[in-house]
Amino acid sequence: MPGLTRDGLLGKWIWELAEQDALPLEEIALELDCQYNRFVDLFGKAPTHIDSHHHVHMIPAIFPIVAAFAQRKGVAMRVDREAQGVPDCAVTTTEGFSSAFYGDEIDEALFLKVLEDSAARGERSLEVMAHPAFVDNTVRKSAYCWPRLAELDVLTSPSLKYAIAERGYRLGTFGDL
Repeated sequence: MPGLTRDGLLGKWIWELAEQDALPLEEIALELDCQYNRFVDLFGKAPTHIDSHHHVHMIPAIFPIVAAFAQRKGVAMRVDREAQGVPDCAVTTTEGFSSAFYGDEIDEALFLKVLEDSAARGERSLEVMAHPAFVDNTVRKSAYCWPRLAELDVLTSPSLKYAIAERGYRLGTFGDL
């Protein structure tokens, strides 16, 4: 995407371009199609859902492109209903989305609070954004390196699995929607 890269890299300046109403939308639509097709070529099936790094698909100018694409392909997509300026659309998605399980204070109590908040809103499905990882040389370069280990520990904890089930939840995928 030459219209979005600088020195061959894609960066957070996409938000600046959005504010300037200077996004190359046709190029973005073409790139979405190319990435989708590459995924199908590599894995032999469609992805379970569409999302993006740093939620760039939620930029108001980009969202309609991605939503229409997801509808055409019959693929679910991540939707953060708290994003400003994003129109309603009929895409397959979870009823809720939470990015609250993030930061330096990651623990089981925080994850369970995310579930409780979702239940209080009456949501029957929820995507909890998480970034668990084993630390390798690539992840070490991330500003969010060490909290990923904490997320991994919490999310693979037998006690959390039990607490989730005890509250009547079950883990699922976008394919369950």
